[in-house]
Amino acid sequence: MNAYAFKTLLLKLLLVMMVNGALALEQNSENPKSWWENSKETIANMWNGSTQTLAGWFKPSTETAQFAQIWDKVVPTLDKVLVLEKEHETLPDSAWFGKVKSDNRYEINQLLDEAVGFLSISRTAETRRRIRALEEKIIDLKQNISQSREAKISAPIQSTWKTTVADYDAKIKQLTALIEHYHKEIAKLKLQFAQELSDNGLSITPEQLEVLLSSVVGNDIIQSSIVYDNIKQISQQLMTLAIDSGEDLDISQRYYGMYTVLLKTLLHMQQSFVNNIVEKYLPKIDLIRVDVQSLNITTRNLLRGESEQNRRRYLRANLKAQKLTLQTAKLYKLHLIKQHRKIVLARNKTAADLKIAQITYKTVRVSGELVNLLRTSQKSFDLLLNLQVPDLLEFKNLQMKQEFDKLTQQLAE
Repeated sequence: MNAYAFKTLLLKLLLVMMVNGALALEQNSENPKSWWENSKETIANMWNGSTQTLAGWFKPSTETAQFAQIWDKVVPTLDKVLVLEKEHETLPDSAWFGKVKSDNRYEINQLLDEAVGFLSISRTAETRRRIRALEEKIIDLKQNISQSREAKISAPIQSTWKTTVADYDAKIKQLTALIEHYHKEIAKLKLQFAQELSDNGLSITPEQLEVLLSSVVGNDIIQSSIVYDNIKQISQQLMTLAIDSGEDLDISQRYYGMYTVLLKTLLHMQQSFVNNIVEKYLPKIDLIRVDVQSLNITTRNLLRGESEQNRRRYLRANLKAQKLTLQTAKLYKLHLIKQHRKIVLARNKTAADLKIAQITYKTVRVSGELVNLLRTSQKSFDLLLNLQVPDLLEFKNLQMKQEFDKLTQQLAE
């Protein structure tokens, strides 16, 4: 609290005491509260409200503190990459002794990975972790319920030392209630999560949010939106620093050089995203489809040679489940291909921006040109965010949605 605010508050408190005293003289003696008691209550309320308000004036926001944390962590990394990039031009492709370009490139990539990690710091990422933690707890609880139901079959009706049927029923009821509680917590966190994504510039519908949270590429999309937003804020800060430096070209160039490294970090993250889809997720979904198709052929052959009705019923049920898996896998592959196209488009745009930034960094002669380019870059990050919005998926039924979730677990292994 500053001196002016403190004096203002004291004057208000004194005024309250004077007013309450005057009113007390006009009131009869039957009033159960004295003017001093009234004044104490009023003063206490004013003091609490005023100190809370004043604390709000001077307390740094969570977002500001978080940005300061990201800035402190990522700036030294950006500077290190700048040094290595300058060194890279003078290194040989190969040599018997000493550092070569491949060694240097490895160091740069390690630093870019580190930068992506720092730029991924966000309340949004923490909320996503909390949702996932609760989802995993629900899976464990369902498994526990299943085990309790199995154990209940051979449990005694009454016993002084063994777990009884009633004990298992009570446990199952308790665990079921806990699952319901966790589902409600997840629903609240999803609303919070959607708002945080919107604050980052990624506005999506509730249906798109469900796709985002259930898809194997959802975490990549979420990370991208966080990194885009943090890079946008850092580039804005770099622009401010460049302006504050006046006409000092060397200082402006350093800040612009850091901006080029931010673009390089972004490109590195986007390429990793592309690689995950092409080298990991798409091959896995194809393997799943091949395995199910092979199993489908075997099941059909068994069905043709089976005459017993119960066995035929089980085989037909298997065929139905296999058909659902194939339909869902087909939908999943289409989803991955569409997301691949989006991230490739975003990557190509970043690569084009980076080429221009690198040429500018090497050739610019006036600091004002750097500031204008930094200012223009803000629109690029907004465009990248719009490219990341996931397409809606049309699930024919709840079973297909559940199968989609199962496939996500397989793809993530």
